[in-house]
Amino acid sequence: MPTRYSKRGEIQQFQYEIANEIKRDAKPIADGVFGNNALHPDMASVSNQELDQMYRQAYLNNDRKFLMQEAQRDPQQFIDVTDRIGVQDPPTDMQGNPIQPQADQEVVADQLQQQALQNAAQSAPVPTPPAVGAVPPVAAVTAPAALPPPMPPAAPPPGQLPLPGVG
Repeated sequence: MPTRYSKRGEIQQFQYEIANEIKRDAKPIADGVFGNNALHPDMASVSNQELDQMYRQAYLNNDRKFLMQEAQRDPQQFIDVTDRIGVQDPPTDMQGNPIQPQADQEVVADQLQQQALQNAAQSAPVPTPPAVGAVPPVAAVTAPAALPPPMPPAAPPPGQLPLPGVG
């Protein structure tokens, strides 16, 4: 007589078989997709101490190319490592964008000032020389400035009344 399984028992048996199949197939699938780590040194795991030392050395040598590649490759790891080794984050503005160093800002300001001066010089009207035989313009004669009205007489000191008819 065949053994009867309940629906619950069948589901548990099915889950068990799927899990075992995944466990058996995971290693061969991973090797097929990623290959063997021994053959791919860029996929080998590196300890935090080794990574920290690599970053320290890059900062000491001012190896911007390496640091930029690392920041683009894995931004979160880059931030974690720089925090561990004590590298300060660049200052940011209200939107979170990095602020240029003051020296860079001054260079840019000087360049803009020079460009503004060149633009102003180019847009200024160029005086044209007078034509041969032309009469030079006569300066307009202006009336002398009006004199201010005379000052009123000074008030008598306190306690003295002005005398009638004097004044």
